[in-house]
Amino acid sequence: MCGIYCSNLSALKKGYGERLLNLRGPDNLSEIQVEDFFISHSLLSITGDITPQPFIKNNIACLYNGEIYNHKDYGNYDSDGEALIDAYLRDGVLFPQNLDGEFAIALIDFSKNLLIVSTDTFSTKPIYYSLEDRAFGCSSYRSPLEDSDHKNIKKLPPNTIRVINMAHARAGMSPRSWTSTDHVVTDFNLEQKNNTFEGWIRAFEKSIEKRTQNCRKKIFIGLSSGHDSGAIYNELINQKTSFKAYSVKGSENDHIIDQRKKIIEFETDCYHKTLFKSEDAYEKAHSYISKNTEPYNYVIKSDYGDYGENCKLVDDSGSNWLSWVCEHARNDGYKVCLSGMGADEIISDYGFRGNRYFMHSNFGGNFPDNLEDIFPWGCFFGSSMESYMIKEEYVGGAYGIETRYPFLDKKLVQEFLNLEKDLKNSNYKSVLHEYLLRENVPFIPNIKMGF
Repeated sequence: MCGIYCSNLSALKKGYGERLLNLRGPDNLSEIQVEDFFISHSLLSITGDITPQPFIKNNIACLYNGEIYNHKDYGNYDSDGEALIDAYLRDGVLFPQNLDGEFAIALIDFSKNLLIVSTDTFSTKPIYYSLEDRAFGCSSYRSPLEDSDHKNIKKLPPNTIRVINMAHARAGMSPRSWTSTDHVVTDFNLEQKNNTFEGWIRAFEKSIEKRTQNCRKKIFIGLSSGHDSGAIYNELINQKTSFKAYSVKGSENDHIIDQRKKIIEFETDCYHKTLFKSEDAYEKAHSYISKNTEPYNYVIKSDYGDYGENCKLVDDSGSNWLSWVCEHARNDGYKVCLSGMGADEIISDYGFRGNRYFMHSNFGGNFPDNLEDIFPWGCFFGSSMESYMIKEEYVGGAYGIETRYPFLDKKLVQEFLNLEKDLKNSNYKSVLHEYLLRENVPFIPNIKMGF
């Protein structure tokens, strides 16, 4: 979890936006000018040594937020982000396609007058940008760009590599001479050919492993009585990874929570805490995120019918209870959260066998013979995926907590897409149903649960 800012218009101005970036990265602040670009980076150090950014090599500067899990493919580094320039030099402008990680990247090749801005497949780390009147800016939040007088600010879409030719602009020519080209980060294969769950289960185990190995900060999860957190907590135990689980008492199945809690308590270096809802707790959590997150409105809709909703992030009960959990985790010294984000959007579409559990479900979780007929469904990249992702990033960022997303591992998602239709539809969240059964994890089949 880091806060990034880059602009050829203005250095980062002191104020609200700067404070938000510093909350994301409390371990180190670096500010530097490289040619005509002002760059600021707030670091939360998770992997390797504390390494200030930007990375600079061969007249190339790179700024990023996130984690690169396959950085060793490019060499030996003190910090994973140091692999990015070598990845670009090896693979060219499409280098993010070969990265395995969760990231937002801005890379400037001054020799070639190229600027590359990229998200990962699902934009787990948000990045906003402005490109207008020969001025460029990008940041983890909109506010720092607004504070520094940038206009026409947009959020870079998920699964996007944007390559910008700066040659004419830097020579002072007309802004109409700016050119940019978009490429996808991940091009999924939609063939539903696999007739066992083995590939998905192995990929899930690997997804947890890569997000926990070499992690110097303590890990926590939110533990509900649902499928997603049940699978994460069990795999952490299987891999003998130390963690703390927080459960919010209220809308959960107490019997399932108690069974899971007993299993945790038998493990060394694994802990559980139950949080009890109250009006005071909610108001405190709400006050904190109201002051420490920039305004954001959810835009959630469905491909089915004309359903739509638009609400403020800070007014969502999920945001406020997440704030409460993050406060406890930070106070207890836990800085890395493994989230269940994405499982509802990809594995179930908030439904089962055509029954839409929520109105923003797109096809009721009933996967068709031909996946191309529905792909990408509304919440695969956008809708609740994009909105709830911002919730995780904004709320976690306000507490200096890095959130990682095992269910959005691109190899894991590919394994799910390649499952035969009948296996996808066999049970609610069929891959998790199968995993939980095999592992004897307490859960209730074919019911949507979880805070």
